[in-house]
Amino acid sequence: MVGSSTIIALVIATVMCFLFPPAFATYFKIKHKISLKPVFTGVSVFILFVLVFEQIMHYFVLQKGLITNTIVLAIYGALAAGVFEEGGRLLAFSTLLKNNSQWKDGIAYGIGHGGIETILIGGFSYLTNLIYSNLINSGMFDTVFGSQLSEEQLSQINDLKEALLGLSGTTVIIGMLERFFAFGIQIALTLIVLYAIRKQKHIYVLIAVLLHALVDFPAALFQMGILNLYAVESIAFVLFIASVVFIVRSRKLFNESEPRGTEI
Repeated sequence: MVGSSTIIALVIATVMCFLFPPAFATYFKIKHKISLKPVFTGVSVFILFVLVFEQIMHYFVLQKGLITNTIVLAIYGALAAGVFEEGGRLLAFSTLLKNNSQWKDGIAYGIGHGGIETILIGGFSYLTNLIYSNLINSGMFDTVFGSQLSEEQLSQINDLKEALLGLSGTTVIIGMLERFFAFGIQIALTLIVLYAIRKQKHIYVLIAVLLHALVDFPAALFQMGILNLYAVESIAFVLFIASVVFIVRSRKLFNESEPRGTEI
């Protein structure tokens, strides 16, 4: 049986991951009059660059076995995320959002980019695990999957079942918090790229790529069993706090120079 505390944690994490991004967007829409255009552009760029373009490259690099060294693989994964996501931001603000260069536009784009990531990677994952956990507890898990899967798929499903049976509510909540940390970091990275475009100093884009890689590298090491969960989340928390400080202070940086334009 999956413990009741784990079920409750999965419910909380699912609801929070689905509701937090739109609630945050609503708050900034009311408080700072953000445009929804950057929000939806951020959503679209994440889907296109991360879920399509980046995955295509991963197929050729990972599925073809071009990289075998564990550390090199972790570095590759972290840098790939940085290049595709920051490259997407750069392209978006240089084209579709060329008239949206205020601080609030960077916040709006970051909400869209980080928000859809929270929903797709966090919300749907927790929802799936919640459904599977209820199937396990009702005794229907093996009935539902047993006759429909190949031997290899069944082995994977059984591994998932064992993982859910060993999952604690604390681990679920920690994972949820990591989604929120990533959300804040995505907003900070957006502001760095937008500032680079405003000041025509593209070295800041490179800095954003490297910072993004720095954020993702510990998670890659965790997936490979090199770092434990608490070490990864501690690093993510520190980077999140730094991001929040930067987001607040960056407003002054944007106000110091004349924006190219704005679109509400």
